[in-house]
Amino acid sequence: MSLPERVLSPLKQPRPRTAIRSSYESTTRTLRIDKDVDQKLGEIAGNERVSMNVIANKALRRYVDWEANAEKFGTVTTSSSTIKKFFDYLTDDHAKEMGKWWGENQVPGIITFYFKKFDFDSVLKALEFLGAQYGRAFTFEHSFEGKTHTLIVKHDMGFKASAFYAEAVKAAFAHLGLGTDIFVTDDAVIAISPPDPAHPLNRSNVEGTTDLKYASTKQRP
Repeated sequence: MSLPERVLSPLKQPRPRTAIRSSYESTTRTLRIDKDVDQKLGEIAGNERVSMNVIANKALRRYVDWEANAEKFGTVTTSSSTIKKFFDYLTDDHAKEMGKWWGENQVPGIITFYFKKFDFDSVLKALEFLGAQYGRAFTFEHSFEGKTHTLIVKHDMGFKASAFYAEAVKAAFAHLGLGTDIFVTDDAVIAISPPDPAHPLNRSNVEGTTDLKYASTKQRP
């Protein structure tokens, strides 16, 4: 099941959003790099039509933000097709149980390890990291309007993955003492915090939204 376009469209409107900074102060440092690495950097820079400086900074930022900590924490990399196959072998209930366990037992530790604290901002940054920026497990969008945060996790791994992520989000937000409305489809999870009865997805008169509201006892849409 996918979100009705007229429900999703309000979520696509430009809104202030939390994002990782795109500009940084710079410093000059002279480094010696292996010749084959230099050659590959040049090839990548040429293919992407950017400077070698941009490619080098991107690689170094990935290392300091992600790889160095991932190595210490024991994080492994696998393909999305492998993860999808893994979810295919689970029942809906198993996917939910795993998501709840991960949100309760792993998420606080991982986020605290990476960001030295566990709060709402660090959860958002972790979702950025795990999403398209580094982990590539999903794409993530966040917007804030009035007093309501809207978080959207999109993937292509089916309903069981959505159930896993939904339970993980519920458990993580519970650690923060935040109430959350969650909606799921086969390829997305949307979290509204705090719950907002006026949100488009909570309007019962909007066709196609009745079965999107998520609860831990919910069956497959």
